Amino acid sequence: MNTHKLIPSVLILCLPLGGFAVDPPQVRPTPRPAIQPGVRPLPGRLPGGLPGRFPGRGPVKPQAVNWAEKQIVVTGTVANIKQGPTSRSLPPIFNHTLTLDIDGVLRGDIKPGANLTANHSARQMQKPAYPKGKVIVAISKVRGSLRIEAVEAVDAKKLAAIKLACELPMGWKNVNGKLTSPWAAQKKRAWPKAQETDAKHMCSVTGRPALLAGGVVNYTVEKVPPTKAIKWTNPDGDGQYKITITNPTAKPVTVDALRQAGKRILWKESLVIMCQGKSYTVPGSIGLLRPTEAVTLKPGQSISTTVNALALVGPSWPKGGYRIEFQFCLGERSSKQSFYYMSRHHDAIRAASKKPVN
Repeated sequence: MNTHKLIPSVLILCLPLGGFAVDPPQVRPTPRPAIQPGVRPLPGRLPGGLPGRFPGRGPVKPQAVNWAEKQIVVTGTVANIKQGPTSRSLPPIFNHTLTLDIDGVLRGDIKPGANLTANHSARQMQKPAYPKGKVIVAISKVRGSLRIEAVEAVDAKKLAAIKLACELPMGWKNVNGKLTSPWAAQKKRAWPKAQETDAKHMCSVTGRPALLAGGVVNYTVEKVPPTKAIKWTNPDGDGQYKITITNPTAKPVTVDALRQAGKRILWKESLVIMCQGKSYTVPGSIGLLRPTEAVTLKPGQSISTTVNALALVGPSWPKGGYRIEFQFCLGERSSKQSFYYMSRHHDAIRAASKKPVN
């Protein structure tokens, strides 16, 4: 047999096993099809994204504005529009700075007659066209800056519906004429049947009245510094927030939305936290089992409490490092807080907050 003819075959058979040295130019690797990198979500991306974040691609369907959850709602006119940078995403994000002349305030601590400037971002295919004439605007205040969340032309019918939404405390819903409060899950425990009230609006599930804080008191929310600050990990603390209400006047002020039993102020039964479009009672809330009364603040008096936002059960918590927003509400008053969540650090804190205290 002519064995020299078998040598190439043996070489070929042994190539996958790497048993022979082969001159690289004689063996060319089979070309692989090009793989296009997919669009990966940003670290910690939540389902549907976070406020102000636009991961993914494709058109974004316009969503109806939920005026009931907006921190500040005003009417007025757009006095000036200044175009800012436009991102090259798909769809692009158009950034503008709007100057507004305010003639009416439905919710919030802005005064009629004010002239304010705020930023607006719109993720859409076409450059936004802002309405002329009278508009209604939703604004939030986050990390010290004003952010416009919605701008719409206003007519009498729309204005009446939005006014009703703004008459309700934060976190309440109006579905087909039925009002539902964030305490609906507590049912009969949410408000004592023995306590009568002449409130204009009531929760259809619990009978709890729609109680407001009033525009006289000052309402502030501030993060509590962490016990141990870790660089790039907990710049906004570990989920503790101090909530303070103050009577800045020279007369006593009654705050209907804040309840008390005797001398004990029932913060957990009065506050609401909104996160990712949902409303939550404060962790530890058990309901009002007996009649209560509104808190009355003396002239110049301040009272405060601390709330642990990481004890909430229900939000989709980020993975990796990402921001999540909490909106702390008392009646119609609220404050939005942007919180940097680092899962490798804050997951353990959340887990510890759910353990029973002995």
